[in-house]
Amino acid sequence: TDVASTTTRQSHTMIRLGLLAYTCTLLVCSSSSLIASHPLCTNVNGVRSRLGRKILRANAESLDLSSLFPFIKPAKPSANVEELKTNIRKAAKGTDNGVTASQATREKIAELVSELEAANPTRKLTTSKRMNGEWKLVYTTNEGSSAGKFGPFVGEVVQEVALDDGEYLNVVSLGNGAFKGTLTATWDILSPSKWKVKFKDIKLELFGVTLQEKPLEAVGTWRMSYLDDDFRVLYAMGGKNQEKENVYILAK
Repeated sequence: TDVASTTTRQSHTMIRLGLLAYTCTLLVCSSSSLIASHPLCTNVNGVRSRLGRKILRANAESLDLSSLFPFIKPAKPSANVEELKTNIRKAAKGTDNGVTASQATREKIAELVSELEAANPTRKLTTSKRMNGEWKLVYTTNEGSSAGKFGPFVGEVVQEVALDDGEYLNVVSLGNGAFKGTLTATWDILSPSKWKVKFKDIKLELFGVTLQEKPLEAVGTWRMSYLDDDFRVLYAMGGKNQEKENVYILAK
């Protein structure tokens, strides 16, 4: 009797799981079919257009099974993001923005950044409002002026981004602001994760007095890999002794 009862319960469980899978399939298929039949989703030859494919993809991504079936729990992030950010800050502390970091420290930070990038919460980094504001450089593998290095000194580097104005400032300060170098730039959006950066001009000041100001015609590419409300990771070509892709970590 016990064996028969157990077998019956197992059968009922399998039936319920089968019905659940069938219901989910119907939900996806029926909603996709409705969207696919919309005039915007087909061209004159009846072939699904690019817009149609985007709509179908968005529809599939927006289907939240956990809201339909409460016993299905959404997956938790694999990485503890706040812990990763804290560990990156700790590892970068005392390295002069990364300029004096040891090889072991560089490798440790690279590993932490890789884990953080896997948990990136922002899909369209280049247009996200999260980009706006003042960001302080935490660490970079660039050992030149982009790291705030002028001669034997390393200063504080702050980046001020204004999306609506289409402009950002890169400000390097030494001696509590006694010396300041300000780089102004604009950008073109290449993709959801890339900017083509166009440098406009640079100004050097000492105690508020302009020492030099000149236009620039240089361009570069930012490849962004992580962005949340108070932490950013991006890559750009450059270097003091050789051209390479450097990582830049900034925080609010």
